[in-house]
Amino acid sequence: MGVVALQGVENVRDLGGIAVGDGRMVAHGLFFRGAHLGNITESDHQALFGARGICCVIDLRCGWEREAKPPISVQGVNHQHIPFYDLAKVGIEYTEPGAGTKVVGRDVACNPLRFYPSLVNPLTVKQMREAVRCIFSHACERQPVLWHCSGGKDRAGVLSALVLKVLGASDEDVLEDYLLTNESRDKRYDQLFARFLRLADGDEALAHELVTSHRARPETLAAFYAAVDERCGSMERFIRQQLGINADMRARIRETCTAAL
Repeated sequence: MGVVALQGVENVRDLGGIAVGDGRMVAHGLFFRGAHLGNITESDHQALFGARGICCVIDLRCGWEREAKPPISVQGVNHQHIPFYDLAKVGIEYTEPGAGTKVVGRDVACNPLRFYPSLVNPLTVKQMREAVRCIFSHACERQPVLWHCSGGKDRAGVLSALVLKVLGASDEDVLEDYLLTNESRDKRYDQLFARFLRLADGDEALAHELVTSHRARPETLAAFYAAVDERCGSMERFIRQQLGINADMRARIRETCTAAL
């Protein structure tokens, strides 16, 4: 796993190098995850679209987030908006605030242990299927893909977990990648505290608790897995039935998107 150090874009890393069984690993330079690109600098642009040749960007954010931090446009790059929650585009929106918090505009301080299972609903799963297929359609042509949400933790984290599970990564290695987000996130404590203070209606103790509870934690990813198991019986069945990736497709993906350790 390689962290990509950038000036204006946070939490970007290459999933290359993660073991996927049978003596193989995720190929380097194909799969990138990160936070929004709204503050991208010229050097960041060169690092992502020049040096690394990213050909496709998948924006998982909802409409109001894109209005607040407009998406970038890069000539020759395939830009896809595939939100997991978006009332206008998906037909569903997450509006449940966590205990003691309020909704400010469209912003919600959710309870992560409720938000992650909520993603396993038919409308959002349809979006996941589209995103996963978009990623692998490019990667199988050796075209690097970057997907992002706002902070690169929740929606980007779940999509990363699905990509890695399709490739054959263990739960332990998926979790290790997921938790790496905290290295970036913890550096933004003041920014996150200010956001949660608004949502906590000025309650500083609650705001601090929210910053802590919204870190990448094993139990939140486990809550997503549990919801997958409840719906389909296992992640393997979810991949086949909900993501629509059969054995032949998976074999081709592993052949073209992995490398020998």
